[in-house]
Amino acid sequence: MKNFSVFQLALALLSIKRSIGSDRISNISRHDFQERETFLCNTTSSSIEYACLMIENSLVLRTNRGGRVYAGFGKLSGFQSVIDRYLRIADVSEAVYLFGRNDWQPPRHPNIRLITLDDDFTLTKELFLIANSSTFNTAFIARRDETPSAAQHSYAALKTSDDSVVMSLTNAVEGVINWSIAA
Repeated sequence: MKNFSVFQLALALLSIKRSIGSDRISNISRHDFQERETFLCNTTSSSIEYACLMIENSLVLRTNRGGRVYAGFGKLSGFQSVIDRYLRIADVSEAVYLFGRNDWQPPRHPNIRLITLDDDFTLTKELFLIANSSTFNTAFIARRDETPSAAQHSYAALKTSDDSVVMSLTNAVEGVINWSIAA
């Protein structure tokens, strides 16, 4: 489980379904996010924050939605600036799972579960937000580009609303949760 990559799994699932080479975009816009079922892009941390905000807003606005949300920002402290939003998402969700290195303790909520990861877990190097419910299925996943020449942090990112891919990602992440609880 330490080597599990939600990003690599998503790429594999999408490449099996179809060629995603034609679904590349140069930057993340609201139009592309809403109109394209799936896309790949290279982007910056501010665009990743924007993509997550669009999903988070959709979750907050669907108050009778239920379902589960899985989010990982590398470290639990990555949730500090958005924890109020995640507390509200937890109010309208069956469960919210927050993944990351244990460097901060979020406020308690009956629907939030913390999945703490050691530094050597691949998931600590990925940013992801997966929403799975009967009315809203979307996954946004980013992996930091490790090339040292980049002036600012660059990420490879993908978004999909393909129901079968989101369900497969959900099942895989549930496996990480079950493994971490058993450990």
